[in-house]
Amino acid sequence: MIYIVMPVLNRWSYTEKCLCSLQNQTFKDFKIVVIDHGSTDNTSDNIRKYFPEVIILKGDESMWWTEATNFGVKYAQQNNAEYVLTLNNDLIVQTDYLFHLYDVAKKNPNSIVGSVSVDINEPSKVIYTGTKWNKWTAKYRSTIDLSKFKEIQTTQTIIETDLLPGRGTLIPVKAFDDLGLFDDVHFPHYAADEEFSNRCKKNGFKLVISTHAIVQSEVEATGLKNVHKSKNIKYWRDLFTSQRSPINLKRRWYWAKLNCPLPIVYFAIDLFRILGSQLKSSK
Repeated sequence: MIYIVMPVLNRWSYTEKCLCSLQNQTFKDFKIVVIDHGSTDNTSDNIRKYFPEVIILKGDESMWWTEATNFGVKYAQQNNAEYVLTLNNDLIVQTDYLFHLYDVAKKNPNSIVGSVSVDINEPSKVIYTGTKWNKWTAKYRSTIDLSKFKEIQTTQTIIETDLLPGRGTLIPVKAFDDLGLFDDVHFPHYAADEEFSNRCKKNGFKLVISTHAIVQSEVEATGLKNVHKSKNIKYWRDLFTSQRSPINLKRRWYWAKLNCPLPIVYFAIDLFRILGSQLKSSK
């Protein structure tokens, strides 16, 4: 049994499309758990009306992604789930999506299985197939040449990766039982998913991407992109301090401290890369 754990805070239009895509799965052995942590747009009422099979857990606005997701994971653990699938509400999946994730998980025991991401507005555009991460130089790069994905997909069912996000990742409940939950203390919103995957890797789990498990992603729906239209002083402040920002410096320091051999050196290089990228994109 797969328990699909989906934290939501408003954005009912996204949630509705995501739940509709899950209704038509060829794989049937799953339950959906939505953690509504403070929605004011009638999300829970709409779910009860249009998707009565969905389990709703009520949280509050103090929860960010990590605590809300942990709430759902605990529920799955208490109900004897075999796997947890972490899924964001701004994703749409194909009818064979769960089948491919489960198939790869069964054929690769002791594995965490992630998804390929494509742009929902341009489904032929592949945007994620896994990450190669250098724990010394803070460099992230794609596991493959994305332009060659279709060719690779015809010959490979999996692609190994160094880290995994929470946007469509199938995790054996045993991993949570053995290693604990996502770290909601150090990573309340961003990086908890990658930290957990790295923790799993350190403890013998294999991290892979299923080349046939595809999520269509609302690329512009996350982070600070919907908050700031120009790079003013408030933008720079929020970039480095906001919980909504993946570049929050406090969180990136914790990441370096917990996962890297030389944290100070890693953090300095990481900061240099961030500043260079931001300044370059400002031109």
